[in-house]
Amino acid sequence: MVLPENFPLITDPFFYAVTIPAVLLLGVSKSGFGAGFGSLAVPMMALAVSVPQAAAILMPVLLLMDVLGMAAFRKDFDLKLLKFLIPCGLVGIVVGALLFKLLDARLVAGIVGV
Repeated sequence: MVLPENFPLITDPFFYAVTIPAVLLLGVSKSGFGAGFGSLAVPMMALAVSVPQAAAILMPVLLLMDVLGMAAFRKDFDLKLLKFLIPCGLVGIVVGALLFKLLDARLVAGIVGV
C-alpha cells in the first residue's frame, strides 16, 4: 500500500509512548470504569502532536467504540430519544468540523484545557 505524500506517518517513538496509554485510558474510561479519565487522552497526546491532530487521531477510535456500543444495545433503544439526538448530533458535527478548520491550534488547546 502506497500512502500519498500529504499523509506522512508519525515515526516519533515519543508519540507512541504517549498515545498508546492515552488510547487505553480512553477505552477504559468509555467502558465506564475510569469515570472521566478519558478527557485526559487529548491533553496527553498534545505532548507529542498538536491538539487538533490529537483530536483527529482519536475521532476514529471514538467512532469505532460508539459503533460497537450501539451494536451491543441495538435491541434496546428509545425512538423518541433518537429523533431528538440524531439531528442535534449532526448539527454538532457540522459546527465542530467548520470550527476545526477555522480555529487556531492554540485556541483549540485552550478550549480543550478548559
